[in-house]
Amino acid sequence: MLALGPLAFRHPVAEVHASSGRVIVPFKTSVGNVASRTVGAPDAETRLHTPSFITAVRADDLAAPAAAAETGASREHLVRFAWPTHGTITQTFFDYHPGIDIANDVGTPLVAADAGQVVFTGWGAYGIYVEIDHGFGFHTVYGHMSAVMVKPGQVVAKGQLIGLMGATGRASGSHLHFEVRYQGVAQNPIDLLS
Repeated sequence: MLALGPLAFRHPVAEVHASSGRVIVPFKTSVGNVASRTVGAPDAETRLHTPSFITAVRADDLAAPAAAAETGASREHLVRFAWPTHGTITQTFFDYHPGIDIANDVGTPLVAADAGQVVFTGWGAYGIYVEIDHGFGFHTVYGHMSAVMVKPGQVVAKGQLIGLMGATGRASGSHLHFEVRYQGVAQNPIDLLS
């Protein structure tokens, strides 16, 4: 069973950079031990990154979100997040993959999908990653980064640079693993991106 709560094995890192498949941190940590630890649940990341699994789709080619069914329908709050980067969608959302993967070159800029407060930066289940709390029960997660440009507690604006794309953790190539969670439950990001 894939845990959709807070990511396990979190190790805060003030400033992290990666290159040539190794992580360089400004102080001694147990990052190496975390990366080699096995988890009893099925390992989705290992099974997902195969070339024939899902045909790649360019993010620009996706259809615009559908309009509301009724013109007079009222909604408490319509949530729309901005695309966190540019690239090709190589993995979509499904039961064992609680986000989408967007592939591009190492160093491609990653931006905050909406305004919020950074709650975590460092090494975890998605290599180097950032988690942002957007309020109203929404969090976003940006995984496999090569560099982090924000710190925990920092308030970020929608579209602000938060880091650079990479291939840290279990990754077969440079990409962003992007998740949207509502009250701890993973949502399909495609339904919430504009």
